[in-house]
Amino acid sequence: MRNGLRDGSGRHPLFAAALVTVAGVAAADMGLPWGLLAVSLCVATGLICGGWRQALTWFVCGGLAVGVFTWRESSRERAETELLASRGGLTTARMLEDGRGNERFWHAPAKITAGPHAGAKVWWLGRGEVPVAGARVRAKGGFQPLQRPRNPGEFDRAAWLRRQGVAAEFRSMGTDDEVATGKPAALGAWIRHGFRERLVAGLPEDSQEAHVIRAMVIGERPPDEERLIAAFLNSGTLHVFSVSGLHVAMVAGFGWLLLGWAGVPRRQAVPLLIALAFGYAWITGNSPPAVRSAWMLAVFLGAFVFRRRPDLLNSLGAVLLAAMLWDGRLLFQAGVQLSYGVVAAIALGSAWAARTFSWMTQPELYLPFRQMTRWQQHLLKMRRNIAGSLAVSLAAGVGSAPLTAFHFGLVTPVSVIASLVLVPLVFVLLGCALVSAALYSISPPLARALNQLNGLVANTCVLAAEGFSAIPGSHFVLRADNRPALLVYDLEYGAGAACFSDGNNSAVLIDCGSRQSFDYVVAPSLRKLAITPDSVVISHPDGGHLGGGPLVWERFPIRQVLLPVERARSPTFRAWIEKAPPAGIRLLHTSSLRLLPLPDGARLEVLHAPDAQAHNALADDRVAVYRLHWRGWKILFTSDAGMGTELRMLDNPTDVAADVIIAGRHRSDLSLCDRFLDAVNPLAIIASNSPYPEGEAILPATIAYWKSRGIRVIDQRESGGVTLRVNEDGKLHIEGFLTDTPVILSPR
Repeated sequence: MRNGLRDGSGRHPLFAAALVTVAGVAAADMGLPWGLLAVSLCVATGLICGGWRQALTWFVCGGLAVGVFTWRESSRERAETELLASRGGLTTARMLEDGRGNERFWHAPAKITAGPHAGAKVWWLGRGEVPVAGARVRAKGGFQPLQRPRNPGEFDRAAWLRRQGVAAEFRSMGTDDEVATGKPAALGAWIRHGFRERLVAGLPEDSQEAHVIRAMVIGERPPDEERLIAAFLNSGTLHVFSVSGLHVAMVAGFGWLLLGWAGVPRRQAVPLLIALAFGYAWITGNSPPAVRSAWMLAVFLGAFVFRRRPDLLNSLGAVLLAAMLWDGRLLFQAGVQLSYGVVAAIALGSAWAARTFSWMTQPELYLPFRQMTRWQQHLLKMRRNIAGSLAVSLAAGVGSAPLTAFHFGLVTPVSVIASLVLVPLVFVLLGCALVSAALYSISPPLARALNQLNGLVANTCVLAAEGFSAIPGSHFVLRADNRPALLVYDLEYGAGAACFSDGNNSAVLIDCGSRQSFDYVVAPSLRKLAITPDSVVISHPDGGHLGGGPLVWERFPIRQVLLPVERARSPTFRAWIEKAPPAGIRLLHTSSLRLLPLPDGARLEVLHAPDAQAHNALADDRVAVYRLHWRGWKILFTSDAGMGTELRMLDNPTDVAADVIIAGRHRSDLSLCDRFLDAVNPLAIIASNSPYPEGEAILPATIAYWKSRGIRVIDQRESGGVTLRVNEDGKLHIEGFLTDTPVILSPR
C-alpha cells in the first residue's frame, strides 16, 4: 500500500495535493481544529510515503486551504451579524449576475459597493427594471436572514447561498430600484442577449424546442424546468440538459476541427481553443460548471504548449487545488462535487471499464486489418468507438452514482446506454445552434430554417430522455421513509396545499398552493420525496389553492380532479374545467359525490358542497369542506372557510366531529367559531398562520383561547410544514418540520 501511495502521488502530484486540501476543507467545516487535524494526518502519510518535500508541500497547500476557508466563513458570518443588526436604508450594490424575474419582482446576487457594509455579498430582491450583470442598483430597503426551508423536501436555498458567500437578503421597499448600466455591462448584455435570440430565431418564443435549446446551449432555466429536468435526471443524463463540462468540451472540439481544416499548427491552436472555451463560458453567463470546465481544459491543453504529455488527473488536480485555495466553500456545492467526481471517475476508471467492452474491439480471428474489406474496417472502427464511449460512460456512471444517490436520492443504471444516444444528439444540437448564430448575420432566413431543424433535434432529446426514464428498472428512488403520511405544506401569502400518500405508488393532492408556491415549493418537494400524485382535490376556486392549473398536470400524471363548484370567475379555475378533460383528466364534482377512495384504504368524505348558483360570491365563501377517514382517525379540512360556511353546516345539520382540524383563514370573516369547535370537538388544530397579508395571520389571543379549551395547537408559523402519520400502536404523530418534539395523540 505504501508503494502504491508513493507511485500514485509521484505520477499525479497535483491531484494528490488537491486531495489533501479537500480533506482539510471538508474537516474544517466542523471547525478549525478538525481541519488542522485532517491536514496533519495527510502530512504524516506524505512523510512516510513520499519524504519531507512531499510532506512540506502538502502541509503548505492543506494549511492554506483550511486557513482561507476559515477566514471566508468567519467574514461571511461577521457580515451577516452586522447586516441583520443594521436598520438598512439606502443601499448601493453591483449585480454579480443577470437578474431573474420581471418588473414586479426579480432577484440576483449582488455585492454592496458603498457604506459601512461595502464588500458584503447579498441576495438582492428588487422591483422595477431587471438589471444585468455589472449594473449598479440603488434602493431603500432592509436586510433579512436568508430564508431557510419550511417544508420537507424543500430546497435549502439558504445553505446554498451561504456556500456562495451570501450573508443576507436585501429586500427593496417603496419605489422601483434605480438601475444604472455602464457601457461595458450594457455591451456584454447586448452580446449575450443577441446570441440568445439568434439561437431560437424562427421558433415560437415559449415553445418546448426554444426552452430546450436555450437550456442546453446557454444554461437558461426553462419555465417548465421541473418536468424537463425529471426526464433527464431519471435517465441519468442531466449533464446534457444544462451547460456543463461536456458542452465546453464539445465547443472546443468544434474549434479543433475548424482550426485543423484551416491548417493551424497544434501549438498555435491551443491558445485559440482556450480563448474559445472561456468565451463560451462567458456567453453562458459565466455559469460555474462552464467556468470550471474552461479552466480544466486550459490546464489540460497547456501541456501541448510546453511539450508535455497531458494528464487528466493532474489537470483535474490543478483546477481543484486552485479552487480549494481560492474558496473552499465550493467543495460543498453539488455541482462541483459531480463535475470533479465524474472527471476523476473517468480518469481512474476508464481503463477498467474498457476491459468490460474489450470483446467489441477485437477483430475477427486470423484476419489481419490490412486484409479486411473497407466495410469490415469501418465496422471494426465503429465498434471500437462505441466500446470507448461505453467505457467512458460506464466509468462516469459508476463514479457519479454515490453522489447522485446522496444529492438526489436516485440510482440510474440506464445512464450508460442513455448517454450513448443523448450525447451525440446534444453534439448535433450544439453544433447547429452555433452555426445558426454565426449564419444569422449573413442570411437570417437560412438561420431560421436551421433553427427549425434544430427544434426537431431538441424534441428528440426530450423524447429520448423520457423514453429511457420510462424503461422499467431504468432508475431507482432511494427513499428514507415510505410510510403512509399526510403532509400539510406551510406556504406564503395564505396559499394552501397538502398531500396524502400511501408511501409507495399512489398519492393525492388536496389543494396545490398558488402557481408560484407549487412551482418552487410543492412540486420540487414531492420530487425530492419521490411522491407522484395522480389525483387532485380542490377546496375552493382561489388562486392560492389551484397550483396554476395546467402546471399541475404538466408536472405529474394527474388522472382525476374533484372540484368544489362547476363555475367560477377565476381564470385558473376555468382552466381546470376547460383544459383538464382534453389532457385526459376526469372531472368529479362535490355536488354529486359523497365519498372518494384514497390510498392506504382511506376515504375522503364531502361534508359540505358550496352553493352551485353563487357564481359571484367570494372564493372563500365557496369552500368545500372534506373529512379524511384514515386508520380510525378523522381529519377535517376546513381550508379558508369562514363562520358563514360553518354555521350553514351546523344548521343542516351535519356531523362534523373530527380529531384534527386543518384550517386556513377566511380573508374577511371569522374562522372556527365556538359553536363549530363544540360540534367538532378536536384534539388538535393545525393552523396556517402567514404574516402577510394581515388577514392570513392569527392573533396570539386566538391561539391562547384554543389552548385554553384543551386543544393542541400546531402553529405553522412556528412549525413549518406538518407531517401526520399513524404509528403501529394506533397513535397519531404530528411532526413539525421546524420543531423538534412531535405532538402525539392517542385514540379516544
